[in-house]
Amino acid sequence: MKIFRGYNAIVTGASRGIGTHIARALAGEGVHLALVARSADALEAVRKQVLEHDVKAVIIPSDLTITAELEAVVDKAEKELGPTDILINNAGVEFAAPYEEYPVDQIRLDVQLNLLAAMLLTHTVLPGMLQRGRGHIVNMSSLAGKIGFPYQTPYATTKAGLNMFTHSLRAELADTPVGISVICPGYVDDFGMFANRDKTGVKVPKLLKPTTTDKVVAAVIRAIRKDVAEITVNTIPVRPITLLRELIPGTTTYIHKMTGNTRFIRELLAKASHKKSNS
Repeated sequence: MKIFRGYNAIVTGASRGIGTHIARALAGEGVHLALVARSADALEAVRKQVLEHDVKAVIIPSDLTITAELEAVVDKAEKELGPTDILINNAGVEFAAPYEEYPVDQIRLDVQLNLLAAMLLTHTVLPGMLQRGRGHIVNMSSLAGKIGFPYQTPYATTKAGLNMFTHSLRAELADTPVGISVICPGYVDDFGMFANRDKTGVKVPKLLKPTTTDKVVAAVIRAIRKDVAEITVNTIPVRPITLLRELIPGTTTYIHKMTGNTRFIRELLAKASHKKSNS
């Protein structure tokens, strides 16, 4: 879909991390923005930044784990800006722990925010997009959703669900002017678990070189413009790994050991636990 100046976008998880960068990139294209997250103060800071691009921007503080608030987000965004042309489902939570120690409430939160919120927001905006004959939805997933990640089992599960949701719905929309894409970054240098490495002193495996925020944002813009089904943003060639996993499912464990990912996450968790016990 061509990104025209004056189009409207909803960006969730817009108060920090990659969401702020996506918002700025869309504003640079002349897209008006509805910025969604829980923190009103953080959203206001982002709003001031995007206004430099001479676009409209509204903030919608919301808890996307509450169904009624999901519907209210779209209602407010469209009342303030007009019809939704682009939906960026970026809101999510990342948590790591041995599965037997994973808090039950955290499992519910992973499912509600990482997967269910994206599905329900899409369900809300899609009828209007189809009626108007234009629109694109981008789901922010993860490499964890393609190959699984140790100690992040619920997180990886929700991201795998997001991948399948995207591809299943894309098949439904194949003969329509509405597109849907999924972006699967690996570790990103500034955000998430990888960003905590400098605080812990854990040695990063050579094969786990992170990708950059700029590359992730560029993938989002390209997915919209070219209607690309899926883009993996990672420094390691992922396609051979995922093909190998499909052919021989048991290789997933070996892949994580070979790359040092299992050791890396385990040591991060150990450092975090030690710090917590001494605080």
